[in-house]
Amino acid sequence: MTRNRNWLLGLFVLGLAIPLLSSCGGGRASPITPPPGGRGSLTWTVMVFLNAANDLDDYSELNVNQMEQVQTNPNVRVVVQWKRAARFAPSGSWTGTRRYLIQYDTDAMRINARLVQDMGEGVDMGNADTLREFIRWARTTYPADRYALVIWNHGSGWRSRAALRGRAVSFDDEMGTSIKIWELPTAIRPTDADPPMDVLLFDASLMQMLEVAYECRHVARYIVGSEESPPGEGYPYHEILKPIMDNSDISPAQWASAIPNLFVNWYHANFPSYRNITQSAVDAARLETVATALDALAGSLINKRTLYATSLARARMDAQSYASYPEYRDLWHAAQLIKQYTGDTELAQRVDALQQAIQQAVIANNRDTRAGSRVFHSYGLSIYYTDSGGYLGRYSNTALARATRWDDWLQVAP
Repeated sequence: MTRNRNWLLGLFVLGLAIPLLSSCGGGRASPITPPPGGRGSLTWTVMVFLNAANDLDDYSELNVNQMEQVQTNPNVRVVVQWKRAARFAPSGSWTGTRRYLIQYDTDAMRINARLVQDMGEGVDMGNADTLREFIRWARTTYPADRYALVIWNHGSGWRSRAALRGRAVSFDDEMGTSIKIWELPTAIRPTDADPPMDVLLFDASLMQMLEVAYECRHVARYIVGSEESPPGEGYPYHEILKPIMDNSDISPAQWASAIPNLFVNWYHANFPSYRNITQSAVDAARLETVATALDALAGSLINKRTLYATSLARARMDAQSYASYPEYRDLWHAAQLIKQYTGDTELAQRVDALQQAIQQAVIANNRDTRAGSRVFHSYGLSIYYTDSGGYLGRYSNTALARATRWDDWLQVAP
């Protein structure tokens, strides 16, 4: 699915009408001096791969202005590769792809970041090679002690919005392309000599799946994202970047752990009518344990599938699902219902082990738990759990399918 779009509510928050009212300049020669604030001795480079060549262009200026608002620590550099296409950009704005260094600014009606490079037209932001080149450029140009990457765009978990294409994130609608999740590892960390990202953030829909996180387990230390499809406004960057701006010595785990609460609380305060807000942070080093426990559960499910056919089908049907992808279900909740509905001792033991592994891997989780919430049973990681007979063969391309019997279970599940 996609990040949701809500024009009426959006116009009330931090100048969300910006895309309609202003054009984007290349930055001023003399940016405003940041106010005193920010401490720490370690340096960060935060890379934002901002692919607005689609219907999310409406929110790109909002988010860049939020980044400018919070850029108060010289030890933290935020660099943006930003694409806009004529089909989606406001009349009179620039198009093509540009690289910016974010500078402090409080003008919510204009982008005043420093234009570092105009890459012109024809850049394919739905190509993994383009992401790889941006990361290499950012690391070379702005070396740091710690690195973070934000992928800003539409997302659809392990699969595609289109039924016949197995692609997952950064949809470039000008080029008709997007990046497969199994392309992410070598794009983010081409070789073992390249440092892993300290924090990988998906400002995109449905990306906090076990399949996606497991694919990226060797290229990022902590992974942050949403199980559901978040609103088009995406991350409130002035909120989620503030912890590292306040103290650049904050550990990656501390920063990643802070983001889910910052994200959910900001939406509760500014868009209280939204009922689909989720966000979690995962420790990638603990994902192997989750996969091992999942494999053991899958083996037991395969062996017992005929004993509990009705109960297992009901557990899948009742598990928390997401957006227009009902086959994406919260893993912890689905496992809990398997245990509850079957009452089987062996399955209960397998579920307990899996839930313990999930709880250790998910270092922070928040979601809307108010009345009317559509995501109440979201515990930090979703998984592909399709209806009987609905298995897609290209799922076997995922690292999780190769490492576990989950795909074998999906093909025989009642």
